[in-house]
Amino acid sequence: MKSGLHRSLSAALALGVLAACGGGGASVPNAASASIGLQHRIDNAATSKLSGEYSGKFTDGAYGAGKAKASYSQSQSSVGGILTVKYPASTVTLSVALVANGSSVDGTSVAGNGSLYCTFATTSTYNPKTHVMSGSYSAVYGCSGDGGTFTLKQHCYYRGATDDVQPASGPKPC
Repeated sequence: MKSGLHRSLSAALALGVLAACGGGGASVPNAASASIGLQHRIDNAATSKLSGEYSGKFTDGAYGAGKAKASYSQSQSSVGGILTVKYPASTVTLSVALVANGSSVDGTSVAGNGSLYCTFATTSTYNPKTHVMSGSYSAVYGCSGDGGTFTLKQHCYYRGATDDVQPASGPKPC
């Protein structure tokens, strides 16, 4: 229990340090490029919110094919949460920090497994009609050369205190 809590706190700290440092590398968006105004929120976020629960598939260069579940929360253009991918030989849990701009949802993910920590740059798009986020990721720290692709389908959304229910054709409240 103590070691799991330590890993979770370490991953959160690593994500915070990475965000504070502005990314540094050419592949990772820095804080200045990630800052966008309210008018650039994904589809004005009025009809398409990224908060909610997702499931889908990952294809990773090192681990192979995996099944994923994610829980994301959105505040303005910032999206964050936890992503868990079950591969045949291992389960990987990642802390995710993304920025929505138009249909693009890009950012950083941090995974930890024992003493190994890896940071990934993520590039994806979200389709508000199908409620699918798909894209690719590549290692920028640790896990050298690793990367892959993913597709996540939003199954339900988290309602805020002032949010309206989304249209009947989309995901239902979680």
